[in-house]
Amino acid sequence: MESLKRAVVCLILLLIWGDGSKAQSHRIDSRYKNPKLPMALRVRSLLAQMTLKEKIGQMSQLNHVNITADILREYSPGSLISGAGETPRPDNRATPQDWINFVNDYQKGSMSSRLGIPMLYSIDSVHGHNSLYRATIFPHNVGLGATRDRDLVKRIGAATALETRATGIPFAFAPCIAVCRDPRWGRCYESFSEDPLVVEEMTDIILGLQGDNGAKGVPYVGGKDKVVACAKHYVGDGGTTDGRDENNTIANWHGLLSMHMPGYYHAIIKGVSTIMVSYSSWNGQKMHANRTLVTDFLKGVLNFRGFVISDWQGVDRMTDPWGTNYSASLATAINAGVDMVMVPPNATEFLRLMTSHVENNLIPMSRIDDAVSRILRVKFIAGLFDQPLADNSLVGQIRKQEHMDLAREAVRKSLVLLKNGKEAGKPMIPLPKKTSKILVAGTHANNLGLQCGGWTVFWQGIRNSSLIAGTTILNGITLTLDPSTQVVYSENPDSDTLAEADEYSYAIVVVGELPYAEQFGDNFNLTIPEPGLSTINNVCDKIKCVVVLISGRPLVIEPYLPKIDALVAAWLPGAEGQGVADVLYGDYGFTGKLPRTWFKRVDQLPMNFGDAHYDPLFPYGFGLTTKPTGGAISSHTRSQVPMGIQIILSFLVLLASWTGAMALTHDEPNIINTLYKDPKQPMALRIKTLLDQMTLKEKIGQMAQIPQPNITAEILKEYSIGSVLSAGGNTPRQDPRATPEEWVDMINAFQNGSLSSRLGIPLLYAIDSVHGHNSLYRATIFPHNVGLGVTRDPELVRKIGAATAVETRATGIPYAFSPCIAVCRDPRWGRCYESYSEDPQIVTDMTDIILGLQGDNGRKGVPYVGGKDKVVACAKHFVGDGGTVNGINENNTIIDWHRLMSIHMPGYYQAVIKGVSTIMVSFSSLNGQKMHGNKHLVTDFLKGTLRFRGFVISDWQGIDKMTDPSGSNYSTSLATAINAGVDMVMVPPNHTEFLRIMSSHVENNIIPITRINDAVSRILRVKFTLGLFENPLADYSLIGQINNQAHKDLAREAVRKSLVLLKNGKDAKKPLLPLPKKTSKILVAGTHANNLGLQCGGWTVNWQGVENNTLISGTTILNAITATVDPSTEIVYSENPDSELLSNAAKEFSYAVVVVGEHTYAETFGDNLNLSIPEPGLSTMKNVCNKIKCVVVLVSGRPLVVEPYLSKIDGLVAAWLPGTEGQGIADVLFGDYGFTGKLATTWFKRVDQLPMNFGDKHYDPLFPFGFGLTTHPVVADM
Repeated sequence: MESLKRAVVCLILLLIWGDGSKAQSHRIDSRYKNPKLPMALRVRSLLAQMTLKEKIGQMSQLNHVNITADILREYSPGSLISGAGETPRPDNRATPQDWINFVNDYQKGSMSSRLGIPMLYSIDSVHGHNSLYRATIFPHNVGLGATRDRDLVKRIGAATALETRATGIPFAFAPCIAVCRDPRWGRCYESFSEDPLVVEEMTDIILGLQGDNGAKGVPYVGGKDKVVACAKHYVGDGGTTDGRDENNTIANWHGLLSMHMPGYYHAIIKGVSTIMVSYSSWNGQKMHANRTLVTDFLKGVLNFRGFVISDWQGVDRMTDPWGTNYSASLATAINAGVDMVMVPPNATEFLRLMTSHVENNLIPMSRIDDAVSRILRVKFIAGLFDQPLADNSLVGQIRKQEHMDLAREAVRKSLVLLKNGKEAGKPMIPLPKKTSKILVAGTHANNLGLQCGGWTVFWQGIRNSSLIAGTTILNGITLTLDPSTQVVYSENPDSDTLAEADEYSYAIVVVGELPYAEQFGDNFNLTIPEPGLSTINNVCDKIKCVVVLISGRPLVIEPYLPKIDALVAAWLPGAEGQGVADVLYGDYGFTGKLPRTWFKRVDQLPMNFGDAHYDPLFPYGFGLTTKPTGGAISSHTRSQVPMGIQIILSFLVLLASWTGAMALTHDEPNIINTLYKDPKQPMALRIKTLLDQMTLKEKIGQMAQIPQPNITAEILKEYSIGSVLSAGGNTPRQDPRATPEEWVDMINAFQNGSLSSRLGIPLLYAIDSVHGHNSLYRATIFPHNVGLGVTRDPELVRKIGAATAVETRATGIPYAFSPCIAVCRDPRWGRCYESYSEDPQIVTDMTDIILGLQGDNGRKGVPYVGGKDKVVACAKHFVGDGGTVNGINENNTIIDWHRLMSIHMPGYYQAVIKGVSTIMVSFSSLNGQKMHGNKHLVTDFLKGTLRFRGFVISDWQGIDKMTDPSGSNYSTSLATAINAGVDMVMVPPNHTEFLRIMSSHVENNIIPITRINDAVSRILRVKFTLGLFENPLADYSLIGQINNQAHKDLAREAVRKSLVLLKNGKDAKKPLLPLPKKTSKILVAGTHANNLGLQCGGWTVNWQGVENNTLISGTTILNAITATVDPSTEIVYSENPDSELLSNAAKEFSYAVVVVGEHTYAETFGDNLNLSIPEPGLSTMKNVCNKIKCVVVLVSGRPLVVEPYLSKIDGLVAAWLPGTEGQGIADVLFGDYGFTGKLATTWFKRVDQLPMNFGDKHYDPLFPFGFGLTTHPVVADM
């Protein structure tokens, strides 16, 4: 039997490792060819049959030059590529039919291979199908960024996809989502903007290229008129030093995530199928070798499931000189996460090296299988297995009138007017169409190649009009002018032409850069090339002139600006020059805004909006506007929507209006469709079925969250209230000793009231479980977030989230207002202890607590709750609450967009990625605007850009607090907040008044019914996800989990890891800690040594906390010390030792442990502008440490003033607010465990330094961010 087993194993190994020609099976399982089977099964079925040779072949993308059908059949390469300028005909005039035949011939070679795996043909369609003879050529990305028009770029993506697919090509290397931070870079025109927000918005082009219905992280191609898109170049290629192509980008993690990563985040949300790695390096490491970013972050954190492709010979370029150690580079790149290698040296050498690496286990087989699975997934999604060959059915779509009109529209919207007249009151533009005589001059006025720029016909572009169809700017002007106007054109007018300058009404000078691509465009002077500059000087000296600058970036213009009457940045507008004339002559107005800063001098670079040295010629976002003169042709402004679709849409609008009216007037339908109660139905159908039956009163009821003391079962039945909450201290019978059973019974009584309503919609009960189930008598209380941030341990907080969820759910409560992901930038703020750190990266990491609270299997943007031991989580408070002026609670945060995105927003990115179900809005304001009224951030950004699909809830009476005095114009505030995107209102004045005001707003169309329906749909989605409709009532089955030993052990572990050792001995060579357990006599002193309430802080039992031991179960620090020291050690405890006790202290006590800190507080009551240690704690510390060798354990929610007393202290420990398990402190003080914690917030010297955070120019801390001394555990003598 054993010999038989060995034979089977050997046979399997031969099948896996053998040469493909020898391993070919006569029987092929063809299930992978069946389009009716699930995608995963098709991928798995095919992968299981592939030889190693076939798998390696799929990982190569070969240049089509020198490729034959035989090579495709033999090596099964995954993809072919046409480099720019490589076409089916040497004259570059290949027709679409030529392309189709060309691609199909290659495809037939692939289909004749053993398994018939189709290849994926690819091309750079970066501003239209730019390699195709006479295709539609759109403006380059830099111009599209000036439009700020997401729908426009989406339509351009669709047109590009259609023309590309019409030639048989299903894979386009677009879009480039680099954020160009230095215009000296030769690829800057491929970037939409210096602003990551503009870049992320422009990723809507992916929806045009691939189709609308992609899901986050999953490749998607929406039909035969769409292509596989490729986001490039990952990541940071636009930030290289001095703008040098393929150079090094120096940026910290936060800078990378906030500046260069958002575009990729949004590309993945939109389902981009492939991502190309950048040639560049990040902090010295080649991106092609960066496993952290390619595998761990892109494929891991962002859950990207498409494939990653190298850039052209990107593996070769990992060494200098190129290719000097290709074998090692290849192994490094594949292991880093590159799935497909673009243009390896040749097919046979690639196969040899890869095979060797796998056989020698330098590349694991699992890595090969992962890469090939990703490639196959994209091919299946693109439909290549079902329709591998192209036909000519789409050929007629190439350069059709609709596409030309779209390109012309894009040109118009991309133009930026930088100057309009030498005098403010005398604009030059719009130009008159009818005049005697004008001059048109410049190298770029009548040249389509120069007008289109690089990546047009050829890689480096073309410098004439011979292979491009379109309209030059000169022709556009000629077509626009009145026939009586004489046009004189001279590329570079000579003195004779200019001698007659008085004859010209005005001149239009069109000059700019010559075409270039990649490193050939790197330019360190950025001057206007000759003879263009001379033309400007000569013409504008003589004639009133408009200069139209054709360039891929800002150029040096300041020295010549005084002589120019009007200046237009036209970027690289593409083939439809008529769009320039449309705007110059007033058929349309100028609307474009600079997508990047226009510098004065090159020595200012790099210079971007928000930089300290910002002194631009024209700032980012600048752009003068003009109004149309009224002469526009009506067809230019007509809706782009076909008439048939317009009729359908009009009917749907009418139907929606009628439905809304019915909801307002028919209160009690008699027949209820109970389909929404069927858990087997799709979520969307359940929501729609229920929503369609709800009256306006019921919908408004769902949008209210009422406090527990004000609610009855009758109110819940009558008004269909969506949620009830227990505020801090609101317990069953208002008794803080209420048992878990009493909690369950109370909530079930409320729930029965809701279930007895007409539609039986269950309520969602909520509570602040912010460091454990902190309102529950004798629950496990964990350290507050400020301490957890010190641990830097996402797995620990995830476990704490899970423990919190099960204890909360054990009392029947399914909704927890946690976590707080504020980034506290000023410790004077009374909520600083609710923040994990001043560092957004730590806060981002700690969002793993959501996975503990809700469960692991959520997906981006979609609410998720993983079972009856999990809760609905709530990320709070959106956004910027930790950055208010002077740390004053509910105050104003003054910050620019970039810092908001990089400091306060990253936590929300990750919370949404992890499927957080609800988000709470902050009381605070942002640059003077109340967050509860900030539609741009709540609706446009959170729900739009981030695609958050849960519901947004106000904070407690957050609507009231939108005015000062609070509630002084509640009606207006309510309308503003709901229209801003708040879905549920926490604690309206009362339910009847809330219903009255909301009903009035809807009936008067102040709040659209669509907004109501959106809000209620979101609330219902969370309730369905939670399973409330199936299991609305709680039971006692989880009660035994409350404060169990595992939870207490977890809390104790968290305490140990949260402690930061700030000082250890007055002499570095004589550390005081770890303390000896066995000694004669020790003193324990201080207000906080034997007080669980002070040890736990605010939000414990009550909102403001309690300052005693009566309602909390746990171990005080004193009790922990007593349990830890040797039984022979005498402990003397005095909260505030008097002079008598201290009279002979130095001789009597071996050492003292002084435990002092802050009183309990929450929110505004904790705002503190002096941050001193409260008395008598400060006196205790000074008195004891003056007499005895002492360790001070500081129990506080933030750093406090300690510098004046530091010299007297022998050991100083920041214990934050450690919760109930004080034993964790003794564990580390006495050396059972070592100190490991590192400051997550800067410890200041003086309050007048605040705010002060790591990286600030005035940074001069007592203990810097990240500081923390360490000790080793003491090994007990055996």
